[in-house]
Amino acid sequence: MKSYIVYKNQIRGIRDVSETVKAAEKIAASSIHFLKQNVSNLNAYAVEVEKALIRLSLFYQKKNNPLLQKRETGRKTLVILTGDKGLVGGLWHSIINTFLENAKQYRSIIVVGAKGEYYLKEEGIPIIKLFTCFFDVPQKEEIKHITDYIFNEFKKGIFSQVDILYPQFVSLAKQKPNLIQFLPFEFTPLKIANYNGRKKSGEGLPIFEPSKQKVFDKLLQKYIGIFFYKIIMETKLSEFSARTVAMEHAATKTEGLIQKLTLDYAKERRRIITQRQLESFTSHKITQTH
Repeated sequence: MKSYIVYKNQIRGIRDVSETVKAAEKIAASSIHFLKQNVSNLNAYAVEVEKALIRLSLFYQKKNNPLLQKRETGRKTLVILTGDKGLVGGLWHSIINTFLENAKQYRSIIVVGAKGEYYLKEEGIPIIKLFTCFFDVPQKEEIKHITDYIFNEFKKGIFSQVDILYPQFVSLAKQKPNLIQFLPFEFTPLKIANYNGRKKSGEGLPIFEPSKQKVFDKLLQKYIGIFFYKIIMETKLSEFSARTVAMEHAATKTEGLIQKLTLDYAKERRRIITQRQLESFTSHKITQTH
């Protein structure tokens, strides 16, 4: 039978764990609010960029941008978005399981997040490029580093198609793997006749420097970059949501365990105190008899 001192030490240790779990839950919950605001801002920015692209389409209708072109040669590539930390329930497992179901169609794998690398190594899957060590809220420069690599490899014809697998945010309690095509990007501007009720005319952006094509191409690449940025943010949003829920469950379990151990501690302490009292009483009686 355990000594009540052992129970006491166990309770102290689990309380330390409980405090850590609660801190992780609070950090994740606060990050969710910030990320939601970021995604909302990105959506608003993307709308404005799309409007500018539509206006440019009045003057530049050609769709020969390399990021829009289908390619007959090159490797079909998958970008798997995960994170650098755990404590997210089965979120990363579900992403890897979805990949394994579709692995045969991809020749090259790019991974974002140390957890994705770890799970793929367990499965013996080779990775051609790994991006890790992100901030909890990824910075623009970090994401641009990834998109620049993907864009350049696609433009050079090394990649024939680039798909993205990421955890789509549904709600705080639900995230699901989502597999989408990224490149060649499908950009279909709204019909000019329906844009703000105006018909196609000479109105729009009258001056193009250095040229219509370069302005359009630069703006289109920015638009595609925003699309990728939103997916990264949604991945982080899913990660923090899953961690919040997982830590909430862990906090509930640790509190229940603390209550049980506290009850066991009290019972064992009473038992030992009673036993010592009986031993003392018996010893006193024997002394009096002699």
